[in-house]
Amino acid sequence: MEWTTVENGDCLIRMNKDQEIMTALTQWAIDNGHSAGSFQAIGALKEAELGYYHLHSQTYDKKVFKDEMELISLHGNLSLVDGKPFVHIHVSLGDAEFKVWGGHLFNGKVAVTCEIFFRPFKANVYREFNPDIGLKHLCFIHNNR
Repeated sequence: MEWTTVENGDCLIRMNKDQEIMTALTQWAIDNGHSAGSFQAIGALKEAELGYYHLHSQTYDKKVFKDEMELISLHGNLSLVDGKPFVHIHVSLGDAEFKVWGGHLFNGKVAVTCEIFFRPFKANVYREFNPDIGLKHLCFIHNNR
């Protein structure tokens, strides 16, 4: 992985083949003192595990895509869970048949390259469990309600 800071503290990150994206981004955030921000990316993934969340049962259906897939779009955010950086990402992946698959990214490896844009936030952003939805949702420490 290589990265550089560009304007206003934004970062460009290039992940290399076979890096596990969730683990690498979490470690990058820890190593560089980031606790909140947003991610966008393009590239290619393999061994991608995606999930679809069912609110009524508060469970995920999961599917693993072993083949190399075009990373058409990656959007996500960084926040704190129990004081530690937590990466939350959704992706759209394209296969060789030009079909698109999408969902919550649990894990996946870079197949070729992954080019990531990260914008850090100065806000205090964390996640707290919400029993109505069965997930840890975003919470903010701020003065505007």
